Amino acid sequence: MLITTYAFWLLLGIALLLSELFIPGLIAAFFGIGALLVGVLTLLGIIDTLAAQLAVFAVFSLVALFALRKHFHRWLRGTEADPSAKDMDDAGVIGSRVKVLTDFTDGTGTVQLNGAKWDAESPDSLKMGDSAWVSEHKGIILVVSATKP
Repeated sequence: MLITTYAFWLLLGIALLLSELFIPGLIAAFFGIGALLVGVLTLLGIIDTLAAQLAVFAVFSLVALFALRKHFHRWLRGTEADPSAKDMDDAGVIGSRVKVLTDFTDGTGTVQLNGAKWDAESPDSLKMGDSAWVSEHKGIILVVSATKP
């Protein structure tokens, strides 16, 4: 045999762990850990048949994936105690005065805020040159109104 069984599992585990660096999603890491576990158990002689190796790999990888992914994801990405208490105006734009650059048609147009051009939505009929105020933002879209909030 060109490569021993335990070496195959160890190399597969390392490859899966390394793939997580290039395609992050925190999924391949659990399969990599499962492959490493099977490689070590095979090296120690605890499991020897292919069926047992595949079963241990599948069970351990899937249990770890579903049981631990949420915890690892929170640990790697961070979390907040109460997301609803987060200041939704993290950009500091709500209440800012903007200049209307184009007439609003069908509730959409463009405005200028701090020298930058923004796509905007408004329930009000706004014309080019009018002033408006930011009432909220939806990502890169500002919601503006003719009256100050």
